[in-house]
Amino acid sequence: MKKSVLIVGGSIAGLTSALVLASAKNAELDFDITIVDDGKADLSAVAIYNVPFFPKGVQGKEIIEHTKKQIETLIKVNYVQASVEEISGSKGAFVAKSNNGEFKADYVILATGASRFDIKGLGDIVKPHELMNKPNKIRLATSGRQMVKDGIYASGLASGVTTMVTCAIGSAGEAACAVLSDIKGAVSIVHDTPTSR
Repeated sequence: MKKSVLIVGGSIAGLTSALVLASAKNAELDFDITIVDDGKADLSAVAIYNVPFFPKGVQGKEIIEHTKKQIETLIKVNYVQASVEEISGSKGAFVAKSNNGEFKADYVILATGASRFDIKGLGDIVKPHELMNKPNKIRLATSGRQMVKDGIYASGLASGVTTMVTCAIGSAGEAACAVLSDIKGAVSIVHDTPTSR
């Protein structure tokens, strides 16, 4: 079975969600993943000192490039530079319109950060981000496992987690596991072992 997933946002949260989904690919399940990114990620302007296994002071741009290469060892991802303007449809039949074309997907992961959210079609889901000490930061209204609406999940800072790369990574993994669980119809966890690859 092949499932299509649209990830809006190509920084650490979007890429981590893609990596977790890619690592779950097996003989029964495959993915068609598209990451749409506007190139405005905050991560591109920082250095990281407090994430395990990241070299001390690693630049955000290096993290993004390294993670893309890691994903590519597992699955081919379609990267599109664009801004998603509207999302319509329902689980299994979402349509996202952007300034660079239209995308169809079974699932959507919103890894849009905490600075802004101007995608139409999802209702009044923008809320104040209570775990950031900067003004005018936002999160998306969610229920359950970071679900914005059936088949759409928030990932990273958009889900309301504390503004740290480690928190964004954890949230992104959870969003991907929520998608995997929905596909399976039961809790689904991807465990890597030396013999699983």
